[in-house]
Amino acid sequence: MNTRTARLTHTAVTLTALTAAVVAPAPGLAPHRAAAADAAPAPEVITVDTGRQSGPLTKAGLGTLFGVAATPATPRDLVAQSQVFLSQHQSLAGDAHYPTSTEAVTGTLQGTGVRMIARFNDMMGGWPYQWTSMDQWLDQVRSGMRSLAAYRSQIYAVAPLNEPDNKLQGAFMTDPGLPAGSYDDKVNYLWTQTVRTIRSIDPGVPVMGPDYEHYNPWESADRQPRMRAFLVNAINTGTVPDVIGWHSLGPSPGDVPASLTSYYRPLEQELHLPGAPKPIAIEEYGPGSGDFEGVPGTMVKHWAEFARYGIDCATMGVYTNPGLLGNTLRRSYGAPPKPDGGFWFMSWFKAMQGNGLAVSRWDTRHYQAADAVATWNQADRSVTVLAGGEDADVDVKLQGLAARGLGPAVRVRVEYAHWSKDPAEADTTVESGGDPESGPHLLVDRTATLDADGGLTVPIHRMDRYDGYRITVSPQAPAVPDPTVHEAEAAQRTDAVLHTGADGVLASGGAYVGGIDHPDSALAFGVDVPQAGIYAMAVHYAAALGAATHTVTVNGRAQEPVSYPATTGWSPTELRTASAKVLLNAGHNTVTLGHGTGYAEVDDIEVRPDTHRYEAESAFVTDARRSVFTYDYVPGYVGGIDKADSAVEFAVDAPADGDYRLDVGYANGTGATATHQVSVDAVAQGQVSYPPTASWLGTPDQDRPERLAQVTLHLHQGLNRVRLLKGTGYAELDFLTVNPAP
Repeated sequence: MNTRTARLTHTAVTLTALTAAVVAPAPGLAPHRAAAADAAPAPEVITVDTGRQSGPLTKAGLGTLFGVAATPATPRDLVAQSQVFLSQHQSLAGDAHYPTSTEAVTGTLQGTGVRMIARFNDMMGGWPYQWTSMDQWLDQVRSGMRSLAAYRSQIYAVAPLNEPDNKLQGAFMTDPGLPAGSYDDKVNYLWTQTVRTIRSIDPGVPVMGPDYEHYNPWESADRQPRMRAFLVNAINTGTVPDVIGWHSLGPSPGDVPASLTSYYRPLEQELHLPGAPKPIAIEEYGPGSGDFEGVPGTMVKHWAEFARYGIDCATMGVYTNPGLLGNTLRRSYGAPPKPDGGFWFMSWFKAMQGNGLAVSRWDTRHYQAADAVATWNQADRSVTVLAGGEDADVDVKLQGLAARGLGPAVRVRVEYAHWSKDPAEADTTVESGGDPESGPHLLVDRTATLDADGGLTVPIHRMDRYDGYRITVSPQAPAVPDPTVHEAEAAQRTDAVLHTGADGVLASGGAYVGGIDHPDSALAFGVDVPQAGIYAMAVHYAAALGAATHTVTVNGRAQEPVSYPATTGWSPTELRTASAKVLLNAGHNTVTLGHGTGYAEVDDIEVRPDTHRYEAESAFVTDARRSVFTYDYVPGYVGGIDKADSAVEFAVDAPADGDYRLDVGYANGTGATATHQVSVDAVAQGQVSYPPTASWLGTPDQDRPERLAQVTLHLHQGLNRVRLLKGTGYAELDFLTVNPAP
């Protein structure tokens, strides 16, 4: 199985100033090159105008709802590296028991510069919130303010209410302590009393509201009158928020601009709101569509609109689990959570310096199109662009570079943050993917020449909608190679054709290898790794005549072939990426690609350790339950494997035939050893034993009690159906990992 080919379809980045020379095939091309696929449609365009600058970006969107927790313990260095804002449960004074409350996380935030929105409504309890009385509520508010005083410098704003357009229930409508009137009348009265109490304790603390769940008035006629009544009441009672906030939980990044420009700002002007124009905070943004939270290409479309319309603060809604920085960290056995591609993309955004630049999409009506944020940093004379969001060929046009003092030659570096997804899992949601990544991936680092207008076009052909891209244009300087990348032109060639000069101008190293068309055609790469194990090999390729394959051998041993989906052109116009797993020895290895089916050209290979963890909750579950860790929102393990037919079946990818050690993360709180029967493709291969652990997984300690059990299995090359069936006793399953047997 090829877990990456189904998702990763990048091409090499072509630089406009260099492509003019590539107008015909170079001499000596293999015969199949003469019949390329039909030309791709015209690319979409993102335009970055370096002459239209704003101040420093607020980096709205670079924040998470409940992204930091005491359990699982969110690493402080990763908080500092990727976050600007957080939205957390407000604690009652002295109460740090809830892992995402402000008192529970304030120690983690020390020294990071990250600021919190303190959600006071969460002190009320229940979901929806269960109202008891005004006296009890104001006592909770006073307690929250006593708590907040200890970490006041970490507060962006206090949000007294959360989704008050529909979430106040219990005795709220029948409480005689509230004035008569409609639900909204009671909410506005509650706002007044709450804000007066807060400001009587700390007159300077910023207050944010109303924090409605819905403020998209074009969808419901009651929403604009509700906002109007709220603002009128706030004006009349002297409780106008310092920051205006609401949630934007729809799929379109265009909802916030529409709400802001067509509804809120006109209302603000009409009412002569004191302090207008107010800063805008979108305390929760993004849809529960299964492909949003932490996914680079989806996040950046929202960031772009926030930057374009001057939003001050925004934090992602939580649709996965808290404490993992908005789905950008992955749990790791016996170690702190590890970053995935979403983390690296957020860290790029955090690191951007200088003034924001005007960015426009190819079609301003198409809010799901690829989009970008960009900055000009005068200190090092560089432009940085973060882009993503669509399965399409995209040209990023950078205007006015010469006017910034760059050129005529510049250094162009393009990297991507990858979002992986195993297509063989039972859970098909994109958000459940995102394997840990040791860092971003390099597409190209080379010199380009500005065009006659002093600009440069950097095509990304073909952009993958879930990945995020960083383009950096700076003064000419030497490239910095990636040690995990091995160039095809440096490999040992057999009956294949090296292309350099104009024909190879788009390849990462200025050359590529084609003509791998014959039974003996081969490319042999020397790959050194520190330890034996399974590695992920990504191949940058072109296959313009249709899908193709290359055989793979490592040190003479046959391994999983690499499959190449068709591309729209050969290497001078397009390079995409496919991958396969390979088994490597510690030290030096010879990785050989040979002709398989069809025709493919190779630019380079990238080899990194395989980080895939097979999660039980994403596997195929029979007569058992996908269970949620305490404090979490979506399943994180499988329990209830209690009946004769209860089973969890994993689709395990093996690079080659052979014996493998499977490490199974489990818990067994019974006090006696339990077992599961193990089969591979319905053939029994023994059992795995689970000695007792301190507790089950369904405790506030989450996965801390779990231990590893091991079993050695014989797997065949490709997909294996590894089934764990109830045996004796009882055990819960969290994950399994696969390594070659010693």
